[in-house]
Amino acid sequence: MNTLSFLSRLAASCIGIIWCWIEPTVPFLAICVFAILLDCLTAWRCNRRIYAKFREEIKRTPSVKVDGKLKSQHMSKMIGDMCIIFLCVILAYHVDNTMLMHLGDLHLASYVSAVYCMIQFVSIIENESTCNGSTWARVMQRLVADKTERHLGIKYKELVKQINECDSTNC
Repeated sequence: MNTLSFLSRLAASCIGIIWCWIEPTVPFLAICVFAILLDCLTAWRCNRRIYAKFREEIKRTPSVKVDGKLKSQHMSKMIGDMCIIFLCVILAYHVDNTMLMHLGDLHLASYVSAVYCMIQFVSIIENESTCNGSTWARVMQRLVADKTERHLGIKYKELVKQINECDSTNC
């Protein structure tokens, strides 16, 4: 019985130490989680728009893997990205408060999370402007990348060429 008591106290101590390291960065981590979840949602919406626009061409081309659904490999990448950003924010916070405290408050965790959120923001804009016929999307496509090629797995120009050939031969 003593061993069980010792192990439970040891586990509680370890959890407490880990929480003490993580707790100051929770606001930054929450914002990063929100950004990556929003990016995931907009990527799914982009995938649905691409599938709806090119449904017939996708069915005729077996190399294209777009089906308008979330994929587990994309979710595992998202979880891996979240783990990396969590560790980076925690590291930045503790470097700021232990190693560089003589320089004053640098707010490194704020900068790391802000840069990550800006990257996610650009990705969100790319997702929402891809295969979107509205005016703002056409303007944004001049500034950001079109993700159609990435989702389809083939060049967009090749797909348009296939569509034009198919239209001329009445496939």
